Amino acid sequence: MRPIVALLGLTLLLAPPATAQEEGRGGLDADRLVELLQETATAEAESRLDRTRDAETAEDRAVAREVRRTLAGRKVTVNFDKTPFEECVDFLRDVTELNIVVSKGARELLKDKLVTLRLRNIRLKSCLELLLQQADPDLRYGVRHGVLTIGLKDEWRRAMRLEIYFVGDLIHQPPDFPAPRVGLGPNGATFEDD
Repeated sequence: MRPIVALLGLTLLLAPPATAQEEGRGGLDADRLVELLQETATAEAESRLDRTRDAETAEDRAVAREVRRTLAGRKVTVNFDKTPFEECVDFLRDVTELNIVVSKGARELLKDKLVTLRLRNIRLKSCLELLLQQADPDLRYGVRHGVLTIGLKDEWRRAMRLEIYFVGDLIHQPPDFPAPRVGLGPNGATFEDD
């Protein structure tokens, strides 16, 4: 979503300004459109529980691919009846053989949290996401330091970086240069200028 926001933002910046007649039609101005696109991208990013695609180092990206494969490919059956959150995570560690770490902030928030969740033959990814949603809506999971990490939403904010895309070819028509006419005559190729 971020490249789309950047592309549209740059397009709007490079586009010629709207005339008074166009603005009077009740359309959105460029600044408001960019603001709406950024709000949409931010809301979409914050709503995702799975932050494994946000891994920053090459090692973490490799581990994240393996974690996603494990989460998507394995099915589990759980029966948590007023079980402490930490015990639920311990159970998932044992079943998946994944290294799972709960961040300090999440551990403090969930130290007295009890979970009731009964699922049969469900994908591990769905089980983990349902567990996190039930425990607290601000929980997210991803890969840090080579392990599956469960943390709070605010702990998963990525460092922002500026990406610039050239969009001139999208907003301007390339010039059409006239070329000489080329033809075949009885004595070979012929060239004539207009």
